[in-house]
Amino acid sequence: MTRAGHTRITPAALRHTVEAITARAFGVHASGVSARLDDDSGRLGVAVSVPLALPSLLEPRAEAGQSIVDRSRKARSAIITEGRAITGMTLGRVDIRLLGGTRPAPAGTVGATQRRCQEGRFQ
Repeated sequence: MTRAGHTRITPAALRHTVEAITARAFGVHASGVSARLDDDSGRLGVAVSVPLALPSLLEPRAEAGQSIVDRSRKARSAIITEGRAITGMTLGRVDIRLLGGTRPAPAGTVGATQRRCQEGRFQ
């Protein structure tokens, strides 16, 4: 049985989703990421602030040869692609503000926000 109705995604759910996607793209914990959403000519405009994951000086670097700008471009592309895939919304402008440095998150973890997104709980 199919019922007509509406599906609403709250702004907080969208913001938390974008924060989790950004954290994964930059390899940091979601608790250090903040996002602001606005209208970008009918598309979802995003402004994120994220700490830059700094690799250990004693371990081999996975991003050898990549500048901060290259890493940010790659992350912006991932945010747009994954944001569309998860929310179904077209992302427009994505502004990224890099804040200081932090230790990278362990592989596969970015915090409680990502776990909630994976479980389908966006609160």
